[in-house]
Amino acid sequence: MNQKSFLKKLYEIFTPRERMQAVMVFFASLATAFVQAFGVASIFPFINVVMNPDIVGQNKWLSLLYNKLNFNDINSFILFLGIAVFLIVILSGTISAITTWAKTRFTLGKNHSLSRRLLTVYLSQPYEYFLQKNSSELSKNILSEVNQLTSQLLMALFDILINGLMIVVMVTMLFMVNITVTMGAIIFLGGSYSLINYFVKNKLRRVGRERLEANKGRFRMANEALSSIKTTKIMGIETYFINSYSYFSSRFARYNVFAHVIGEIPRYLIEVVAFGGIVFFVILMIAHGGKVVEFIPLLSLYAFAAYRTIPALNRLFNSTASVYFNMAIVDKIYEDMIEIVPPKKLSSKPDTAKPELSFNKIIKLKNVRFSYQDSSCEVINNINLTIPKNSVIGFAGPTGCGKTTLVDIILGLLKPQKGEIIIDDTEIDDDNITSWQRKIGYVPQEIYLSDDTILKNIAFGVQDKDISYKQVQYAAQIAAIDNFIENELPQKYDTVIGERGIRLSGGERQRIGLARALYRNPEVLVLDEATSSLDGTTEEYVLKAIHSAAQSRTVIMIAHRLNTLKDCDQIYILEKGRIIGQGKYEELISKNKKFREMAKMS
Repeated sequence: MNQKSFLKKLYEIFTPRERMQAVMVFFASLATAFVQAFGVASIFPFINVVMNPDIVGQNKWLSLLYNKLNFNDINSFILFLGIAVFLIVILSGTISAITTWAKTRFTLGKNHSLSRRLLTVYLSQPYEYFLQKNSSELSKNILSEVNQLTSQLLMALFDILINGLMIVVMVTMLFMVNITVTMGAIIFLGGSYSLINYFVKNKLRRVGRERLEANKGRFRMANEALSSIKTTKIMGIETYFINSYSYFSSRFARYNVFAHVIGEIPRYLIEVVAFGGIVFFVILMIAHGGKVVEFIPLLSLYAFAAYRTIPALNRLFNSTASVYFNMAIVDKIYEDMIEIVPPKKLSSKPDTAKPELSFNKIIKLKNVRFSYQDSSCEVINNINLTIPKNSVIGFAGPTGCGKTTLVDIILGLLKPQKGEIIIDDTEIDDDNITSWQRKIGYVPQEIYLSDDTILKNIAFGVQDKDISYKQVQYAAQIAAIDNFIENELPQKYDTVIGERGIRLSGGERQRIGLARALYRNPEVLVLDEATSSLDGTTEEYVLKAIHSAAQSRTVIMIAHRLNTLKDCDQIYILEKGRIIGQGKYEELISKNKKFREMAKMS
């Protein structure tokens, strides 16, 4: 666990610009504290003059003000003081409102900037990072925890700052009026809050960590329930997900209730005792023979100070409790935003400073080895092969033999621990990997389709204004889906296909996935068991589309059913991460026993 304080982590999470904005809010808070205290202090002379007009001649400051402004009678001076106090109170409220607006704008504005930066960090990580993470947890951090960080913890920190400063200035002013009464109030109120804080802070930190885990669980269960809705309905296991979600959700709610109640409870106790103390002070003064008229100005000052200070103390404690409760979020966001591998810079446009990678001859894998993190077993074991440009290559082998991993390495998603991937005469590295990936179209076994139009699903990831309808239609024609779109769908390319393309058949989804891969006119087309889930007739349509798309392209195919590899120029057979055979389909059928057995099984 990193030993840095949560304030240090928060400082590093913010950009220099955001830190400067926070400093500006601090100075606004400081101004608010002074104006609030000045507003309270102005009550004292006003009440004094109202109760005893003769004090104007006895007090040098009041006398100076009276003479400088050339007042002729005491009543007009009292009216002047009353208006001045009223204006000071209005100014105090106005500055407080402006500071609250600045604080709210800053804290809630960070919800956008921090969540965007966290999403950028996640998307900038290598593909292998996502193999170790649950997507629902990453979504939770972006959408829920960042919001909790800004709306609860950041807001609480500024409340601590504003109310703490106001209390300090107010107490300083009260010390100048009466040290004994002020010290008694500090010992009583400050001691009460400090004692409560001592007993609850560790409990709040622990509950905050448990809230983080409960939130993670409820996001995961909701995501799994809705993502597997078809299977869930068929198996009739809705109650399993409801009960599992309820377990985490009830804990999440319980922890939030606990934190909220702990923050609010002292308020009722302290308000009763504080205002009861004022009554006790009056009784005590009368019991000691004091005249009411003599201590009413002092009493008015402390009553008004209590009116301003007690709520500030309550907000200070509530905010402190909120900070303790949400400290675990800072640790999590810091870990994901700062401590992980620095992200690569993302850009929607090619980096003109880096040379464009050319592909004119071959793709070559030389002594490639790869194993997944925390695994001692090599998934890819010393692979050497050459793929000529415009050839059609197939990979076959039993489940777990390394086919998909090898293709992921060719795609640049995984980086081999040893060996090289060479395009023509250039080795793929961090500087040219993006240039290489722009040449590739990829069709996975499971096509992800968004709840949007066919047009936007084919031109996936392209801004509306940049979509080429002509290119979309051309890609759909090559993928043999254009006739279906034009003749069967009511709104043609503007038809919304539902979440994950639920309104389409498996073959239609696969062909839209193929059209998506072809939209950018790639030089290399990679198909990862893209037809394994289709029936024979549909597979034949898709294969025809693929072979049509293969014209003037390099095609790399992984196949579960080996008959899909019949037209390949070269087929590589993998087993335990090694190439154990290669050749054309008929050659392997006649000479390779392993391939014959696989062909019979498929």
